[in-house]
Amino acid sequence: MTHEKTSKIKKKCVMTIAGSDSGGGAGIEADLKTFSALGVHGACVIASVTSQNTTGVQSVFDIPVEHIGTQMDSVCTDMNIVFAKSGMLSSPEIVQFVAGKVKEYGLSLVVDPVMAAEAGGELLRKEAVEMMAEALLPVSYAVTPNIFEAEILSGLKIKNADDAKAAAVKIAETGVKYVIVTGGHLDAEDIVYDSENKEFTLLSGTFVKGGTHGTGCTYSSALVSYLARGYTFEEACRFAKKFVVDAILYSENIGSGVAPVNPGGASTLFSERAAVIENILEAWEILKDDDVFPQLIPEVGTNIAMTLPDRFKESVQADYYASGIQPPRQMLSIDKRDRQIGADGFGSYYSAVASFPGRIHKMKDLTGTKLSAENLGYPSFGAGSNLARVIKSAQEFDETIRACINLKYTEKTVKHCEQSGFSAYAFTRDDEPCGCDESKEWGTSVVIQENGETVPDIIYENGGFGKEGIIRVLGTDAVDAAVKVIMICDDIRKQIGGGEK
Repeated sequence: MTHEKTSKIKKKCVMTIAGSDSGGGAGIEADLKTFSALGVHGACVIASVTSQNTTGVQSVFDIPVEHIGTQMDSVCTDMNIVFAKSGMLSSPEIVQFVAGKVKEYGLSLVVDPVMAAEAGGELLRKEAVEMMAEALLPVSYAVTPNIFEAEILSGLKIKNADDAKAAAVKIAETGVKYVIVTGGHLDAEDIVYDSENKEFTLLSGTFVKGGTHGTGCTYSSALVSYLARGYTFEEACRFAKKFVVDAILYSENIGSGVAPVNPGGASTLFSERAAVIENILEAWEILKDDDVFPQLIPEVGTNIAMTLPDRFKESVQADYYASGIQPPRQMLSIDKRDRQIGADGFGSYYSAVASFPGRIHKMKDLTGTKLSAENLGYPSFGAGSNLARVIKSAQEFDETIRACINLKYTEKTVKHCEQSGFSAYAFTRDDEPCGCDESKEWGTSVVIQENGETVPDIIYENGGFGKEGIIRVLGTDAVDAAVKVIMICDDIRKQIGGGEK
């Protein structure tokens, strides 16, 4: 009974009516990626098929209008389409036909007036521009032209924000409710014009480095996604702008031309950060109840540190991480440079390495005889700077090394490491020269270089005057490092059982 009732409830959906980009960077493909990243179901109506890559558009084939119509009918008669967007509508016939269908189904349409590809190539015939103004915009909810598109639609030259405002007012005379002149080709400031209330909203921005192919498509599809999720129009505009910035920051070069934006970049980073935290917690579960492990904890405490995958280390500007997309959690950042509450609850966006902020310490029970290991705090990015330097140094030679656990140094423990089958190499802290790079650990680099640039399982030092000796257990992730520690503990147990004292 419950299943039957639930199956009749239609999820709110969005729809894109646009061209297909064979290179996957813009058009239908960018729209569907954005819809998925923002948690809405996206339907699609293909109006044209392009032969396109990062260097430009090689050819365009328009879908016959009757087939565009059957696609729209199939979607709109079955799904609960609350908002739709249009992208590449290359001919006046297609523009006029889509306008009729939008009116027929009462769609709240956001128009991305795609006129040219970022990498080069005309996508909207000049004769279709007039049809867009006459037929499509009057039945649309919003239009999102960039500076060049706004100039064509308004007939005005745009050199500054005042010019953009004048163009927005002129475009709104077509009957469209909202006009958003995006500022990516001017000063990164978006001009949002509400034609019903005659009000302007200015959304400032900052240029960031990255691929820009597909920015217009991604912005408009993000806008309809946020609108479908119930955000106000101004909120949707702000979050869509933020989403595009993230998509640019996480872009990757995939061809020889203009790199496409990456709509899933911020979401992927969020999941990768969560995966690191989960892996550290899993490693802790492996270690926490082992009876030998507490004996291996240094006086300063131990820690379990793990880094993000290599692709997220240097390419992302943390200032622009998707803090506006994910709702804030109640956990303060660890890194002093990051003054805001973390958007995902995992600590600083400036750090690629997470660990326990209060470290792991050995505790005695009430009798003072039994030792246990206790962690202080929840794993967070920005904690564990010492181990972060170790991992960073190791990764210069092997990027698969992403974790480290530090243990108390004794000669016997090193022997147990070797008896467990691990390669173990030492360095002497007293040999460290002055002026070394503080972001890396000198000793780790020296050991690896002396080992033929092969990263060993164990790197250790016996300490020095007033400094405790430390054993570093390296691994491909925190669990891998924890398993190595357990193998060392097992060898200690075996030796103790055999009579070693």
